[in-house]
Amino acid sequence: MSLSSSAMIMRNVLGVAAVGSVLLGGALGCNQDRGVAPSVDSPATTLGTIQASPLNAIIAVGQTVQIGVTGATLSGAPITTFDSVVYMTQSTTDSIRVQLSPSGLVTGRASSGSTPVLVNVFAFKGGLVRADQVIIQVTPTAVAGVTLSIQPTGSDSAKLARGSSKTITPVIRNSSGTRVNGAKLRYIYHDSDAAKMGCYTPRFPAIGDFTAKQLGVATCGRNVSLNQIWALTDSGTAWVIADAMVYGAHLRDSVQYTLTNPYSLSINVVPQNLAINGGQNLMGTPKIAPGGTVHFVNGFDPSFNVTVDFIFADPSAATVADPAATYGDSVGNVIDLPGGQQESPRRFWTAGRYSYTAVVHGGIPPFTGATVTGEIIVQ
Repeated sequence: MSLSSSAMIMRNVLGVAAVGSVLLGGALGCNQDRGVAPSVDSPATTLGTIQASPLNAIIAVGQTVQIGVTGATLSGAPITTFDSVVYMTQSTTDSIRVQLSPSGLVTGRASSGSTPVLVNVFAFKGGLVRADQVIIQVTPTAVAGVTLSIQPTGSDSAKLARGSSKTITPVIRNSSGTRVNGAKLRYIYHDSDAAKMGCYTPRFPAIGDFTAKQLGVATCGRNVSLNQIWALTDSGTAWVIADAMVYGAHLRDSVQYTLTNPYSLSINVVPQNLAINGGQNLMGTPKIAPGGTVHFVNGFDPSFNVTVDFIFADPSAATVADPAATYGDSVGNVIDLPGGQQESPRRFWTAGRYSYTAVVHGGIPPFTGATVTGEIIVQ
């Protein structure tokens, strides 16, 4: 099938006449027909997803890497042959840094620095199109004998709190200490861990507003940048995998991350009309990981002349934080926290449920003497 025929199939699949001309840089004319969606065969034969390989590649100027593509049907059966495959760089200026052949052979032309070249891969079969993306870095020269590591170092930890992200800079170097600087990788996960972690989701501006889902690209609960991971849950573990073709050698490393509750949160008491709000009413029952820090906040404007005490059923559980509190004492109950202040943190080391009562002092009725209650779960 010719390239123009592939583009026409894409146009008909997506129902937008202009897509073919955008994809081919204006090679096809634009008209107003609505297109006809192809008939869909059984899940056992219908193209569901594709995977380009390698997902990440590092080559030197003058070196080459061949992009391959495999697929799967909607029922998961493997697909190794396609009607046609189209390879495109994300930006026209990428032709300065790489040469891309119609068969997917990439040749390094000039250093890409810390900005990788993105190669989009579109595979056509049975009137359907699916897409994937390859991340390519070009260096001035090759570094011999390199290894790849994403292992935590120093005080870094293989723990990640729900709702938080982490940038993992891959270490690619040889035994002499020579490094490949500025590498950007697309990290991947086992299928069993995919729902727990945010992932890099390719975008394909060359085909307009159509989503990655419409092109069969796996999406996730949080889209992250290259070199970045994001925890979507607060329990269990997940393997983070780095896989790259580096100067012709297949390199791979992985780290198992433990997913936890957040290590920091705030508990507020605030005025609301002629009452106060806070505790369970304001934020429900917060959860924090053992060793996490809770910041207690007096949300009243200082002009109200209101202080707040946070009294714990078990004050011994509220230990000194780092740095220690500058208001309201530094350990145990939070006493006389002034308005507008949140500098009274406490660290909770032991798993359990810890209740507290916030009491308002000073000011004027109806705030004076008002109370709210709450609970902190450490797990």
